[in-house]
Amino acid sequence: MDAMRAATLGLVAVLGLSGCARWVLPSESQSRATQFETYETAEAAYARVAPFQTTTADLRAMEIAPGKTPNLRVANYLEVMQRFMPQETVRLKDLDPAVQACINARDACKGWILPLERMDKERVGDVSLDLLGIERETRSSGWRAEMVLLLTDDVVIYKLWSGTPNVIETARETKPLGPLQDLSGTAGNAVKNAIQ
Repeated sequence: MDAMRAATLGLVAVLGLSGCARWVLPSESQSRATQFETYETAEAAYARVAPFQTTTADLRAMEIAPGKTPNLRVANYLEVMQRFMPQETVRLKDLDPAVQACINARDACKGWILPLERMDKERVGDVSLDLLGIERETRSSGWRAEMVLLLTDDVVIYKLWSGTPNVIETARETKPLGPLQDLSGTAGNAVKNAIQ
């Protein structure tokens, strides 16, 4: 009888939390290349890059440089070719003349690829269902972008920007049996031992 009373009180407490305790649910923040706080500041930095004028020294002053900027990938001319000519139907002569020049420069060609992202994740929904592992809903919001710079002889000769200034995503995980749905780890071992 005491076990039944404890279980009932526990259930009442969990259900009581569902109405007013959303702060109980976890949240997280994730970012790449943190020197840019917003999509607009990243896009403004990209706008300051001028092909055939901006040098690697200028980029370093803007905090964009290998070893200084997190997640900046340096690609060789073969990777640049793969990126701009992903299929055999795209030919070198079809590309922008600056991209052609970079690929033709071979070892003097460098691609700087900078993925940018700032996302916040927050668990929302019914607290009691979340705590019991029955239903979890996570909302993600923020922005993503990518800056591509092609350089030859330490001068930017081509630039490309793509991005999503307003990302909103929702992920929902439903397990009707709650903690019994996932019988791995300790719960799985307990069931396995009980069956044997």
